[in-house]
Amino acid sequence: MKLGMNTVVFGGADLETALQHVAWAGYEYVELAAIGGMTAHIDVDSDPSQVKDLLAQNNLTVTATEVASTDKERLRGMFDVASKIGIGIVNIGSGGKSGDEDSVKEAIVLIRELAKMAGDAGVTLAVKPHVGSAIYNSGTGLRLMEEVTEPALGLNFDPSHLARADEDPSQIAPLWGNKIVTSHFRDCPVRVPGPPGTPEQQIPGRGALDLKDILASLKSIGYAGPVNLEVIGAKEYPVSRSMGIAAEARGYLRRCLQEI
Repeated sequence: MKLGMNTVVFGGADLETALQHVAWAGYEYVELAAIGGMTAHIDVDSDPSQVKDLLAQNNLTVTATEVASTDKERLRGMFDVASKIGIGIVNIGSGGKSGDEDSVKEAIVLIRELAKMAGDAGVTLAVKPHVGSAIYNSGTGLRLMEEVTEPALGLNFDPSHLARADEDPSQIAPLWGNKIVTSHFRDCPVRVPGPPGTPEQQIPGRGALDLKDILASLKSIGYAGPVNLEVIGAKEYPVSRSMGIAAEARGYLRRCLQEI
C-alpha cells in the first residue's frame, strides 16, 4: 500500500510549503487538496508544469487529488489539470441526501456522466461514500458500482465515514474488493453520524477505530493502492501544529502496516 497524505492538513499554507512539510514528515506519496471553500492547493487554473516541479523537488509521488465537488464544469477542468500533472485519481463525494431514493437515483445519473468525462480525460473518478450524502454506506456504494459500468469509476474507502454510518469497515473491504481504487484514512472519536472530531481526534490511534484491523482487511484483498491521511479542520493551525499531526499519523500507520 502507498502511505501518503492529503495536503488539506496544511490548509493554511501554500502548495510549496505544504509539499515541503509532507516530505519532512517522511511521506513518499501525496494527495493534493483541491477542495473549494476549504483548501485548494491546485485548481482549474493551476500550472501543471509548476506543480510537477514542486513534487519533484520534494521527491513526492502524487497519487490523487480531492475535489469533493459534483460541479460538472469544475470537474471537467480538474480532470484536465489532473491528467496534465499525472494524477491518476480524482476524489469526490456523491452529493445528495442519505436515505432519499430520488437523491440516490439523481446521484447515480450524475456520476455516470462524470465517470465518462473522467475516462475521456484519462483519469479515474473515485466516489467516497460520505455521511449524509446519497452514497453513504457499503450498500449504496455497491449499488453505484452495479448501476454505473464506466471503467473509469471506483470507490474511495474511508473507514471514518463507514464507521459513522454504523458499519464495520473491516467487513466492507472484502465486500467491495477491487472496486476500491483509493483510500482516505483518519480516526474518529465516536462511531455515530456527525463530524469526525477535531484534527487531533482524527489522528490515527487516538480514536475509536481499529485501523490496524482495517488495514489488514485491505491487505487481505490484495489492495496495493493509496492510503492517504486526510485530516480536516486544521486550516487555521500554524504549520508546526499540522506537522505534528502529519508525523504522528505516519508513525502510527507505518507501524500498523509493518505488523499486519
